[in-house]
Amino acid sequence: EAEAVSIDDYQSGAVPGLLQTEEYARAMLRAQVPPFSTQELEQRVQARLTRQTLLEQSDGPHYHAILDEAALHRGVGGPDVMRAQVQRLSESAQLPKLTVQVIPFEAGAHPAMESNFSILDFEQSLVSDIVYVEGLVGNIYLERPTDLERYRKIFSHLSTTALNTPDSISLLTRISASYA
Repeated sequence: EAEAVSIDDYQSGAVPGLLQTEEYARAMLRAQVPPFSTQELEQRVQARLTRQTLLEQSDGPHYHAILDEAALHRGVGGPDVMRAQVQRLSESAQLPKLTVQVIPFEAGAHPAMESNFSILDFEQSLVSDIVYVEGLVGNIYLERPTDLERYRKIFSHLSTTALNTPDSISLLTRISASYA
């Protein structure tokens, strides 16, 4: 991530790690099976927060996050945590190097409903662009041009399917208010 010039991230059921609040991250990590020890959980929360500083750097990557509306309604950590998390997403969507889009329920089925993935693009010719796919079966890194092309096409389709940024912010604002 630190070397990427752009990161395209799709998450179907949770807020992307690079945009999670501390309490949301902690609640997500508490749900892991087998559970983490208290020390390991706190180390992972801090690691996630440290990773997020990447997005604040002037030379950091452009970050484009698309998430399914379902991720915004799953009550991770309770109403207060979710309200803060959704507000954070809304604020993040207004930053210059960040794009946040939401795929609304009304969009129906789409090609990534059962997957989460990130596409990392690099400037250096010695480093291949990669697709990072995560799930219960493990984490997979794909570098083949055919895989990259497929995931780029899917991400482009998701971006077209998702609400534009102003409409995404409007939806985020409505959902945040529902946690009041």
